[in-house]
Amino acid sequence: MLRNTILKRSYTNVPLTGAPKVTKVNNITVVTKPTISKVNDVSFVYGAGSTAENYYNNGLSQVLSKAFVGNTASDAFTNGFKLSSSVGREFQTFTASGLDSSKALSLVKDAVLSEGALLKNFDTYKQAVAEHLVKYENTDFASIVHEHLHATAFQNTPLSVPTTGTVETVSGLKSSDASEFLARSFGSKNLTIVQQGSAVDHEKFVELVSKINVPASAELSPIAPSEFIGSEVRLRDDTLPKAWWSVAVEGESVTSPNYYVAKVAANVFGSFNLTEPASRKQGSKLVNDVLEYEIVDSFSHFSNSYKNTGLWGFAAESTNIANIDEFTHFALKQWNRLTVSVTELEVARAKQALKLEIASNESIETLAGSIAAGAPVLALEEQFALIDKITASDVKNWASEKVWDQDVAVAGTGQIEGLFDYVKIRNDMSMMRW
Repeated sequence: MLRNTILKRSYTNVPLTGAPKVTKVNNITVVTKPTISKVNDVSFVYGAGSTAENYYNNGLSQVLSKAFVGNTASDAFTNGFKLSSSVGREFQTFTASGLDSSKALSLVKDAVLSEGALLKNFDTYKQAVAEHLVKYENTDFASIVHEHLHATAFQNTPLSVPTTGTVETVSGLKSSDASEFLARSFGSKNLTIVQQGSAVDHEKFVELVSKINVPASAELSPIAPSEFIGSEVRLRDDTLPKAWWSVAVEGESVTSPNYYVAKVAANVFGSFNLTEPASRKQGSKLVNDVLEYEIVDSFSHFSNSYKNTGLWGFAAESTNIANIDEFTHFALKQWNRLTVSVTELEVARAKQALKLEIASNESIETLAGSIAAGAPVLALEEQFALIDKITASDVKNWASEKVWDQDVAVAGTGQIEGLFDYVKIRNDMSMMRW
């Protein structure tokens, strides 16, 4: 009861700043979103990202992000702005943060819409990204497993292409590859310009955007839809200190009516970290199993949604490599419960946790994912209202269709000898009841 009170107090104290406004001008979508921040963020959001790449130019978006920040950093700093850029599976953002939104818009426009400015020092930033990838591929195994999970779940489709790129593909990139990519992936039709801050003026910002001259581009290349396939990829490496693995079923798209139901279902089990005392007090049945048998170092459930599909599952890591199969079994048996015996109390707790998560993690990346997928941009209170409508019955109905006895995607690396074979994991997706 105390925890529920704290959670409710936490998210209800988040100021609800009003609904976002959306306008179309010169084929460009303009979004203004009020926030409590005194700093204005102006972002160019393109519906591109790694799904617009292929296995030969993979990592190009990361190089462009690096170039945007590096080439413009000195000028931005002088004028009191901070630059950032991010690459998702279905979007790429270029952001300037400062007090003057008109100057921020001009700064991003000059850096992004001019091909010469964006591709300046291309080889230097290509080398920087390649060097970062060498470190990434030898240290961030949890992220690598997540990339491998997408690669096996969406084989030979756009969502299988890594967001990070690889050392081999990035090292082989040329500036002509970037020019071709910009021509077919960056245009006014897939561009959304977003302003966020406490002093947004939608009409004034639309007027500023209407004066922008976006260079004419060739017809944008369509991105094919991705399809889920039950499969696995394992990279066993006993020289690593622990095991990392993930199991997922096909989830919901961003525009699905069950988008928030899937997120609530993931929060029924939540996340756990053995080193964090607060993780021990969640009340989740899966956490209780983990604490009783000390079988895993950490786990987290996720519901990742994209334009036409998604992934719903868990990622875990453990130094207790002899009990990998035990945790996997316990987790999947808890998934079975979503269909047959999840309670209203568990769903109520999950809804509180989801609201806190959404209110705490508002970012341009979250907004960009919705924009790129064609989903409406909702205010916090609108999202909370949709979550409040969800019941245990909704979760059961969703789980019976999307989780119970469904094919899974499995990925793992490190000391994963103890991870069940695919058939055993697949068999745990249902249970016999008498």
